[in-house]
Amino acid sequence: MDKGHRVSQRPSPPTLGACLIVLLVLAGPGGAGAQSDPLLDRVERLTDRGETLAARDLLAQWRRDESASAAADERAWAWFLEARLATDGAQAELLYLRVVIEGSTSRYADDALLRLGQYKYTGGDYVKAIEYLGRLRRDYPTSERGPAALLWIARASVALGNSERACSASTQGLREVAISDTTLALALNEAQARCADSVGRYSVQVAAVRDAVAAQRLAQDLLGDGYDAWILNATPRDPLYRVRVGRGLGEEEAQALLRRLASSGFSPFLVSEPTRTGGGQ
Repeated sequence: MDKGHRVSQRPSPPTLGACLIVLLVLAGPGGAGAQSDPLLDRVERLTDRGETLAARDLLAQWRRDESASAAADERAWAWFLEARLATDGAQAELLYLRVVIEGSTSRYADDALLRLGQYKYTGGDYVKAIEYLGRLRRDYPTSERGPAALLWIARASVALGNSERACSASTQGLREVAISDTTLALALNEAQARCADSVGRYSVQVAAVRDAVAAQRLAQDLLGDGYDAWILNATPRDPLYRVRVGRGLGEEEAQALLRRLASSGFSPFLVSEPTRTGGGQ
């Protein structure tokens, strides 16, 4: 987006042709790395180099000669590669969904969810994009794709006019992004800058617990339900981990969020920011 773009504006959805082009660009090199099957490894290397015709021929050979006896992880790998090589966005979406559903325990499922979110974003379906990306955050909390998912959640939130969610996602992404990933860090900084002017004063606290694992589990559940959850970490003087939703909210939005959480069975309350320094996660 241009730097002058206002966060409250909704960009016009791109054409189908543009979506397919962006999908191919976003696919890029595979993140899973070489596996045990030499033929699929060659397909992946060809795909990474942009030699798509040769890669498709080799993948067809693998399906003909080896797919019947392939292990589950190798089948998921093949679907993932086929999706990367697809020329039709809808076909790629179905293949990525197959990886997510039938290969949910494979090392490709989180990457497939990221690409599904990116595809939906390029097609203008920002709500569905956030749904896929939120599922990545919920189901694969330790995934290295997590910070990238937060970037696309921030971008989709800007497109929907939800600057508070965009700020929360970009801030969390900056906390998680690897120091060496300067490109992603720059993109997250740009996303954060676009929503900085709309920051308010409140967040909503959902729970305060002594167990860090329990706090992480609750936060991940809330993220999976579409909330911008985060944790204010314990300190030596305050041993509680505070699970909160939203960051820098205006009072009206914070009150609406509080009512929504209360209707889901929580006992939330508003907190002014900052309540104490340090410990944010």
